[in-house]
Amino acid sequence: MLESEDDNMEKLLSWKFNKISVGNVLEENMFEHWLKEILTDLNNHVKYIHTKYLLIDPLSDDPIVITGSANFSNASTKNNDENMLIIRGDTQVADIYLTEFMRLFMHFYYRTIVKGIGFAANEPDKGFLKSDDSWSVPYYEQDTQKYRERLYFAA
Repeated sequence: MLESEDDNMEKLLSWKFNKISVGNVLEENMFEHWLKEILTDLNNHVKYIHTKYLLIDPLSDDPIVITGSANFSNASTKNNDENMLIIRGDTQVADIYLTEFMRLFMHFYYRTIVKGIGFAANEPDKGFLKSDDSWSVPYYEQDTQKYRERLYFAA
């Protein structure tokens, strides 16, 4: 999940199982007659995503959640007065953080697909529901992203 596209997009997209979600708003669309998406402008440096956490094996019996105000950058860890918590083994905390990650990821992944960025742009029939059960086939084809996701989230 990225705040914005950067110079590393080609490298990130070259890894077979990377699925990237980039912060953005929907351009003019059929839903705007209800409510147009706008930015809050509460922060001049970060427009979309300001969460800071790292999840390691979040669905295991021994998950690790790293969270706090630090930005995982040199300035943040060496120069600024930042904090970071490491929470290990608390499956309830890990579930909450993973749920929030998935909520944000899917929110922006949809926008990534609509905008036609990266991996999402290569998905056939992007943005359309299928009227038969063919949508489920990739979840059972070994060595695909959807197959791995099915196994991971079934744990």
